[in-house]
Amino acid sequence: MRRVAITGMGIVSPLGIGKEEHWAGLVPGRSAIARSHRLVSQGFPVDAVAEIPEAGLKAQLHRLPRKQLKLFSRVMLFGMIASSLAVEDSGIGNGCFDATRSGVFLGTFFTTLDFPAFLRWIAEAESAAPAATLDMHRANSYCMTSINPVDYSLKTMPNLAAGHIAIGHDAQGFCRVIADGCTGGLQAIGQAFLAIQENHLDMALCGGAEAPLEEFIFVNLCTLDFLGGSATEADSVCSPFDSGRSGAVLGEGAALLVLEELERAQARGARIYGEIVGYGAAAGNARISGESERVEGVTERLSLAMKSALDQAGKGSVDLIAANGDSTKINDLAETRAIKQVFGAKAKELSISASKAMHGHLISGSGALELCGGLLALNHGIIPPTLNLRRPDAQCDLDYVPNRARERKGMRAALVNAVGLFGESASIVVRGLGEG
Repeated sequence: MRRVAITGMGIVSPLGIGKEEHWAGLVPGRSAIARSHRLVSQGFPVDAVAEIPEAGLKAQLHRLPRKQLKLFSRVMLFGMIASSLAVEDSGIGNGCFDATRSGVFLGTFFTTLDFPAFLRWIAEAESAAPAATLDMHRANSYCMTSINPVDYSLKTMPNLAAGHIAIGHDAQGFCRVIADGCTGGLQAIGQAFLAIQENHLDMALCGGAEAPLEEFIFVNLCTLDFLGGSATEADSVCSPFDSGRSGAVLGEGAALLVLEELERAQARGARIYGEIVGYGAAAGNARISGESERVEGVTERLSLAMKSALDQAGKGSVDLIAANGDSTKINDLAETRAIKQVFGAKAKELSISASKAMHGHLISGSGALELCGGLLALNHGIIPPTLNLRRPDAQCDLDYVPNRARERKGMRAALVNAVGLFGESASIVVRGLGEG
């Protein structure tokens, strides 16, 4: 099997755009979670989110083809900026790779209609008599004559974010979307890893992108038993592994990596952040109900994913776990139990870092973003903190690096976890080059 190196990172995060800005937010434990006046004004019951400042996005638009900007939805914008940053970071130039041996693997889950366009459609489609009802003849006539196809077609197809990235970087080998929710970004990286390892590709752009703060998506997520409630103090609403945790807080953005076959990367003198050495995944179970049964089910699923990744990684252990840590009662407890189950007595020696209290839960983007955080931790010898962990849950009794970053030189490998709403899980092991 061929070895797979990570040579580029592109990050669009509520903490900052680019790996340097994101890392500069992680280390001091700066939270981007705040009260959203936009969502409050629209009547949503949840108002604490981690948004990307518009000024930061506008400053990156020069990286993208100006004539195509009108075609991009918000998630496409995130993905395109992240992919451009990743390619620039990797040092890949035109002609560096055979386009037919290059691919794109993107985790993204939600598509949505343009909200202003939808409101115009509703207004035009209302029946004159009786009022407040939908007149399908008027609705269909308006669609055929007045709807901009960019708003109702070209921005809503779930594969178009990956398609734009592939076109923009001339990746002709694979173009694959992983629509697997919270594990999608990590699954996309795992699929790209396998494609290069098994000699189907030489280079891949992979990761996750999501825009869950758009109105039609956000209203759906608010109906689930997943998000924390409204916060008067937004800096403490997300508190992974804390006894007072009440749910996840949504963020938005993207994280993409450049993966390359190791010998090719070395031959071109690329800077190598590390290599992927193990990948595992497990399906969830939507039929389980009851808190104790759900904890047991998630524990089982995540244990399978971690064991698979660690078995593939082979010799050597991990020094750091970049945890899913989504601040939900079920998943935080299940992740703790799964770590104990897989590592046994060594679980107490591991440093565990959960960063969602800083950048929020990016759904498909989270696993990829947290893998970037784990890689940067290995390279800098600093473990980012788990923020807002002030009253540890008695059942969550591992070393979560609470509230302050920790210097730890010589770390060799990190395990990264992603867990979905029904226990679906993915894990990846990354190792510093020359380790293991």
